[in-house]
Amino acid sequence: MKRISYHIILQIMLIFSTLLFNVSCDEEEIVDNTPDQLFRPVTLSAYVNEASVTFSWVPIANATYQLEVSKDSLLFQQDLQVFNIDEGEEILSVENLWSNSLYSARIKAVSVDEAVKDSEYKQITFTTGTENIFYGVTDEDVGTDYVLLKWKIGKEVSHIVVSGNGANDVTIPLNASDVSALQKRIEGLNSETQYIFKIYLGEMLRGTISVTTN
Repeated sequence: MKRISYHIILQIMLIFSTLLFNVSCDEEEIVDNTPDQLFRPVTLSAYVNEASVTFSWVPIANATYQLEVSKDSLLFQQDLQVFNIDEGEEILSVENLWSNSLYSARIKAVSVDEAVKDSEYKQITFTTGTENIFYGVTDEDVGTDYVLLKWKIGKEVSHIVVSGNGANDVTIPLNASDVSALQKRIEGLNSETQYIFKIYLGEMLRGTISVTTN
């Protein structure tokens, strides 16, 4: 009788253990390891070339990106530019920045899953270099009373300021024809005189060149 009771108890314990194992397996199967927020990009680097900058970062899966650039120190208020970047992209170039200016940049991963929050920002600061869109002036471009100035294609400009020999600066507007031709002949200059020419887009200085007339 005792042997029969022991056998019954053993069977009950075996059944109970099996049930516990199955419940445990079921619980493990429904565990969701998906994070509730994306990790921010590990790095954000900025390579500066005059008044342009190329950003690079390490991409992650299942995320697009939002990159912001502003002309201030981590405030992201002045001249703010916002770029939306496709999944898998890891480089972005931004041009036509102000010369010799402090800029801020920040990037975050944007989730493609509504249940997962965007990452926090990774942010940096950088300073642009000196832009000069003028080409060098050749002997054929200089006379006794004029200088022919030429500049690089793809650069927006509005006017040229002429300084020389202690006289007041003279502002010369650039019309559509000048902009299209990528050059402007500055006339009415004095012979054998050194002049400094500065080209602008609004208040943005885009180039400086010094030339002495014949």
